[in-house]
Amino acid sequence: MVSKTILIKPKTLSHTFIPPKLPTREAERSELTENLLDFFTSEEAYTSWSLIGSVGIGKTVLSRRVGKDLQEQINQFKLAYVNCRFSRRVYKVLVELVSQIEPSIPPRGLSRDDILNILLEILEEKGEKVLIILDEFDALFWESESRKARDLIYGLSRLVERRFGSPSKNVSLAVIAISRESELYKWLDRAARASFIRRELRLKPYNASDLFEILKYRADLAFLPGTVEEDSLELIANQVAELENGNARIAIDILVEAGKLADKKGDGFLGPEHVRTVLSQHPMTPQIDPETLSSLGKHKLLIILAIVRALKATKKSFVTRTEMEEFYEILCDEYNETPRKTTQILRYLREIKSELKGAIDIEVTGRGQRGRSSRISITIPLDKLENYLIKILEFTARFERDLI
Repeated sequence: MVSKTILIKPKTLSHTFIPPKLPTREAERSELTENLLDFFTSEEAYTSWSLIGSVGIGKTVLSRRVGKDLQEQINQFKLAYVNCRFSRRVYKVLVELVSQIEPSIPPRGLSRDDILNILLEILEEKGEKVLIILDEFDALFWESESRKARDLIYGLSRLVERRFGSPSKNVSLAVIAISRESELYKWLDRAARASFIRRELRLKPYNASDLFEILKYRADLAFLPGTVEEDSLELIANQVAELENGNARIAIDILVEAGKLADKKGDGFLGPEHVRTVLSQHPMTPQIDPETLSSLGKHKLLIILAIVRALKATKKSFVTRTEMEEFYEILCDEYNETPRKTTQILRYLREIKSELKGAIDIEVTGRGQRGRSSRISITIPLDKLENYLIKILEFTARFERDLI
């Protein structure tokens, strides 16, 4: 019996995986790598970059990819990475960094200055070039740790001068400090800010197109070729861009869960309905119940049911208004209703998008067809929604008959 497992490399979808390429971030990757290569081949002793941006927009994977790029191109190079939000204590952050750069330094029993001095001596002796990545660095600035954090970054920026009062020609230190917001600067006094931060890179949130490119690349790495329908990826990308500010981590997590579901069902492919099932269970997607639907009115219910029928017939993640209207006219005949004109249908669609935000999306686009058209998608399982709609419409029909 041939296995229908399609998710063959799940590790390539983990948060810790550093992919060979960074779709939509290659320009920033080149900028950082080239600048740091120039620094490490110069006689400068210290430089730094501040990476700023919201959650899930690629700050960590960008910095770690750049670190790997430098490892492949520079001799006598050391890379140290620590997530400050996990450590929470400045001394613990310093110990973790030093243990990665030089494991021979005792992890306990030394002051911060002792650790930095010993580290500098070893680096000078070996002629090391060092890149330190401080992820979630702004997490250290709380209560009593704030002053210690300022002292640490000032100490790092002046590390190569601390023994002789002038830069060591045998040591090069670069720091990438990652933070969510630029308010990090309010915690730094003028001396620390001027000494520590040399360059800044602000990353813009991913849009739906960016997320689709990322998901497509990761899907190609993780799944059997040809088993992931692009419509499914687009459905994830649109939903996460709309409701989660383009958080790529959430988008990739949804792809993982949809792949596991497809494998569990033995379908041999990942399609839109797998994604809808996962999205319906995600906190970002509003829950739709019969009471909510009942409040919409009969014609809106017929339109939503027409969307469901069109999606099931086409097996796509979205349908156009024209495709939906074919099913709408059939349903109006079935329920003894006069079909509304296109202008009224468009108004209903706008209202439905607002009333069921996150569950039904209507996007005006010209992609994939001539001219501009409405692309309509649903992010909850179609069978479940269809059953709700039919029951409500049948109840409404019985009520109307009783009134006659």
